[in-house]
Amino acid sequence: MRIVFAGTGDIAVPLLEALAGEGLVSLVLTAPDAPGKRGKTLIPSPVKVRALELGLDVFQPETIRTEAREYIAAYSADTLLSFCYGKIFGPRFLALFQETFNVHPSLLPSYRGCSPIYAVIRECERKTGITLQRIGAGVDEGDVYGVLPITLDGTETEPSLSAKVASLAPGFVLPILLDSGRKAVPQSGEATYTSFVKKEDGKIDFSSSSEKIHAQIRACSSWPKAYGILGGAPLYLTGVSGSGFSIEKTVPSEKPGTIAALDKGKGLRIATGDGYIHVNRVLPPMRKEMDAASFVNGSRDVIGRILE
Repeated sequence: MRIVFAGTGDIAVPLLEALAGEGLVSLVLTAPDAPGKRGKTLIPSPVKVRALELGLDVFQPETIRTEAREYIAAYSADTLLSFCYGKIFGPRFLALFQETFNVHPSLLPSYRGCSPIYAVIRECERKTGITLQRIGAGVDEGDVYGVLPITLDGTETEPSLSAKVASLAPGFVLPILLDSGRKAVPQSGEATYTSFVKKEDGKIDFSSSSEKIHAQIRACSSWPKAYGILGGAPLYLTGVSGSGFSIEKTVPSEKPGTIAALDKGKGLRIATGDGYIHVNRVLPPMRKEMDAASFVNGSRDVIGRILE
């Protein structure tokens, strides 16, 4: 097996390491270096950084067209394995390979598309998983070689669940790849789809349920960060206490969005549509992220104010 490994994000790095350790990687395909925050320095993808450390050849085409296909064909690879690459493969590209595989971090056909980890947290799912599939013509529509279920406990954030998927992927994927008797079966069940996460997805509706808001804060913890408006400016809520699956429902005496109190060991008690959540970390405008107690110490009039 001679593999072209297509990947970009941190989530794909442990699998790349495992494949390289088996001597299976012929070429690494990853996204071009991207501008940094201030646009002056180009930043390589995590997959590129690790691939070069491992002594692997790296290719970073802007598009996968004729020149890119010719370059890749010269490696005479027989297998394509994609994990968090970021581009769609056309039929001419896929025809370069005898076998194709895609690693998708959801239980397909649920949460096809570009943001499954964000979506399963945001939608308060109790389980998710990793699917190894054949690359099909449509987005994540290919037949399935295997599934690894993952139980969720309601404390996961987008970064923590991504890290868990990353750590589990090698032990799940590699045995299937090395099994000459593997078989793929068609996906079954109703398909659901995810879309690109937008900045406005972070705006909290405090009249929603505590479970929904808890999940939103966790799903948005990396980007775009969940927020409410306080005094005309966004206050980002970056950490939340406890599990979203075990919040006690009560009838709040305050208007939803009210910062009711600072509870020791839990954080800001904020009223929702059906109770309260406890926010333990915040990012105020023009300041660094901090714990809830530090925020209250520096903004002593905040208790009783309303996040909109």
